[in-house]
Amino acid sequence: TIKHTAKELNERLSGAKTERIIQPTKDSVVLFMHKNGASFRFLINANANYARICLTKDAPQAPLTTPSFCMLLRKHLSRSVIKRIDAIDFERIAYIDLICKDDLGETSEKRLYCEIMGKYSNVTLTENGRILGALKVTGMDENLLRPIYPGAQYKLPAPQDKCEISDFEKAVKTLEMLEDINDLNKFAFEKFKGVSQMTALDICLKYQNEHGVMRDIKELKINDFIEYFANYYSCGEISPCIFISKGKSDFYIVRPQFEGQIIKEFDNINDAIDYYYSTKEKTFSFNLKKQRLTDAVSSYEKKIRKKLQINEEKLLSCADMESNRICGELLIAYLYKLKDGEDKAVVENYYDKDYKTITIKLDKTLTVKENAERYFKKYNKQKKTVAAVTPQKAEELNELEYIESVYDEIERAETDDDFSDIEEELAAHSIITVKTSGKKDKRKPSKPRYYEYSGYEIFVGRNNLQNDRLTVSADRNDVWLHTKDYHSSHVIIKANGNKVPDDVILFAAEICAFFSKAKQGTKIPVDYTLRKFVKKPPKAKTGTVYYTNQTTILVDPDEHK
Repeated sequence: TIKHTAKELNERLSGAKTERIIQPTKDSVVLFMHKNGASFRFLINANANYARICLTKDAPQAPLTTPSFCMLLRKHLSRSVIKRIDAIDFERIAYIDLICKDDLGETSEKRLYCEIMGKYSNVTLTENGRILGALKVTGMDENLLRPIYPGAQYKLPAPQDKCEISDFEKAVKTLEMLEDINDLNKFAFEKFKGVSQMTALDICLKYQNEHGVMRDIKELKINDFIEYFANYYSCGEISPCIFISKGKSDFYIVRPQFEGQIIKEFDNINDAIDYYYSTKEKTFSFNLKKQRLTDAVSSYEKKIRKKLQINEEKLLSCADMESNRICGELLIAYLYKLKDGEDKAVVENYYDKDYKTITIKLDKTLTVKENAERYFKKYNKQKKTVAAVTPQKAEELNELEYIESVYDEIERAETDDDFSDIEEELAAHSIITVKTSGKKDKRKPSKPRYYEYSGYEIFVGRNNLQNDRLTVSADRNDVWLHTKDYHSSHVIIKANGNKVPDDVILFAAEICAFFSKAKQGTKIPVDYTLRKFVKKPPKAKTGTVYYTNQTTILVDPDEHK
């Protein structure tokens, strides 16, 4: 795959000039190339999970601080021209030869090695076999089998103890060691260079389909198999695709024979590689951001629930507050007939409609009056506690309700912009801390979901921040929708001075129900009213409003995609 990828890149980029170099992540560099009026973004990635070389359609952004390896590449490769791109036979290494010019106009030739080797992937710049710099460097210990640091001699990885299919005599001797025909694909993978386990399986399946299924080792025509293997490796016909087998997807430069199905075909290898890995990276990045935000909100929720539990325990300890007040008042009322030194007082409770007697516990060491004062003191303390804790509890319950809305918007997020909005919202409420560069944020406000139905525009907020923007920016007579008793997107129907028809409101209500916490249900109540009846309380959480003059309709959720 790397050999044919390099061949394709050479056809497209040979003679291309380097215009700009960036290092968008710690493991990747992008060379912006220009050739015959066309521009290319040449990506070299050395990440353990996404290592590749290809032309990319993505538009990576340069970091605010330029990494040292990127500065090295700019120093040596700015205005350079690609002479050739090739791969080392039977190795997972491609290289790019470049004609470079320094500031004085002196010409030199440099080679950029791209090692696509899992966790050992690397990008190394060399001149005359000497390393000028690398994305990942080792120590300067001379005892290392393969030292990689500026000034060291570049060495290829130690050769594998495998046979090259191009070495006919050795290939014949190797295949003569095969004992079981059922192990042919495993044997081909373990004994021959340049193929993965799945490629070896594909070679053997296609060979057996063309030559008939072999049941015994004696049926294997070694010379024919070697010729077939070599032809497969040189691969005259390219049919790149993404193939899924046993629940796992991968890209192939030729359509495989083993069980599975093609989920996407491509015109060239580069597009297949770029699509496969960029999708994989975006999915991973998306899930990582989602998990990070979920964890941050979960951590914050635990703090709120802990505060709520403490306050509930405080309120529970004040459950006998009124009883203490009554006991104190009854002791004062019956002071004239009670004696000091008693451990209890049995008196009529005039707060009870039937004047039932009540037994009040007393401290024998205190007078009756002092006991009454003790009950009043306890009552007053509890009263202050209740007065202080009750609004705190209400605030914490509101906070938990807000947290539920954040969970809901994280779950409904579809793009990185959605997460950026959520991060901005959580940072505004001090739930998370967002690192800033010190420069003014130039990010444009994200766009809500957009629909058009029967000539009416409908906007649907993706998160609380967008909900606020939508509601604030809507005209007074636009129609505003929200699910009743459930967290949901705010939906705006642009009225443009007209009375919005019922079928448009129904359409928008179905969308509103779909983008809500009740999307799995049926007959979901959705409120709608004019925007002028929607108000945002002062200092309210993002996305929080109250509204009046609403009408409620029952709808089944429908995305109307």
